[in-house]
Amino acid sequence: MKKLILFLLILLLGQRAFALSVIRDSEIENVLTGYVRQIFQTVNLPPENAEIVLINDPSINAFVAGGQTIFVHTGLITSSKSVDDLVFVLSHETGHIVGGHITRGMVAMEKTKTTALISTLMGGLLAVVAGRPDAGIAVMLGSQTSAMGSFAAYRQTEESSADRVAVDVMKKLDYSMLGFENVMKEIQSQERLNSGEFQNYMRTHPMTQDRRQNLQRFTKGASPVHKDKKFTRIKAKLSGFLLDPKQVRLKYSGDTPDDIYARAIADYREHKTDKALTALTGLIQKDPKNGYLYELRGQFEFETGRLDEAIIDYKKAVSLLPEAALVRISYAQSLLERGKSGDAEVALNNLNHATIHEAESPLVWQLMAKAYDRLKKPAFSTCAMAEFYSTSNKKERARQTAEKALKELPENSSCATRMHDILDKKEEKDD
Repeated sequence: MKKLILFLLILLLGQRAFALSVIRDSEIENVLTGYVRQIFQTVNLPPENAEIVLINDPSINAFVAGGQTIFVHTGLITSSKSVDDLVFVLSHETGHIVGGHITRGMVAMEKTKTTALISTLMGGLLAVVAGRPDAGIAVMLGSQTSAMGSFAAYRQTEESSADRVAVDVMKKLDYSMLGFENVMKEIQSQERLNSGEFQNYMRTHPMTQDRRQNLQRFTKGASPVHKDKKFTRIKAKLSGFLLDPKQVRLKYSGDTPDDIYARAIADYREHKTDKALTALTGLIQKDPKNGYLYELRGQFEFETGRLDEAIIDYKKAVSLLPEAALVRISYAQSLLERGKSGDAEVALNNLNHATIHEAESPLVWQLMAKAYDRLKKPAFSTCAMAEFYSTSNKKERARQTAEKALKELPENSSCATRMHDILDKKEEKDD
């Protein structure tokens, strides 16, 4: 993994903010995006708009928050018994996108809040005018509970609608509805542990048992689940990085490529680097065109100071995965860390390619600034730093740096154009 890149994402959902721990990994993102593109095509959404964000969370969950991005919890992947489990959940979330449920849900929530506010005012008026504070409180609480119950019922209808979209997708793509059954059983086992936390009518999802009954006619006589090497590989990879190493060795005790992959990662986490590298080398010998194996070996080598070896592996990974922006970023970073003659030019070339897909990554621009500095191009280095501050949400610092860059940049250069774009965003304030 790209160091199992973790960072915090602040997601605004309605008026609540959630801090999410996000994982970046070329292999996992590529596999998940491939599934979602198939699903989007089935429901007539543009496949190229499919985007996945992987959340480091052990719970079985996925969600959408507007747009066409699906947020997937790592727990959904590590708990899924088959690719069919995962595809059902991704199809369900696509159903929310197709139905415009996020936008409608926000409207419904606003109505709920308005109803609750009116009830509060009426309750307060009753308490003052009638001299009955007890009655006023009862009105306020009763009406707010009713409003929230109505919103929950509305959400349950949306969930059922998304389930039906998922059923249609599973049929068209020939995935097994046993995937739905597997997910529901896993969720149901979690519900039993937390059965007293919520009243049924306040749930935003239909009861799991109800969902199973509603779709029972589709699960009866369902075809067997699929065996998918890409799915089992990313599941092994995530397990290797996220589970306790002892648990990894118990779960992946065999001699399949997935077992070796997961154990190699667990070994590396326990600082058994030579053992991990030997295992990856064995996998590469059996699968020499798998760029992700070279990427992972390159990561282990880079992080343990074996720069020459890391650069060789990253270069090979880039040749096999030319569209993998995260791999190019890792390659550039290792080149700049080594700093030999010619490394900065190669790093800059890879970073320019990476900006096609990762223009919002602060790391890309930070490395680009370093590369330009090595090449003694201070104006372009300053330009890249302005982009770094902009993508880091340091808007005022970005504007100051952009103004500095414009004093030295050629007026018609692409860098100068981007600096003017940053300066035009004067209404934005620093986060």
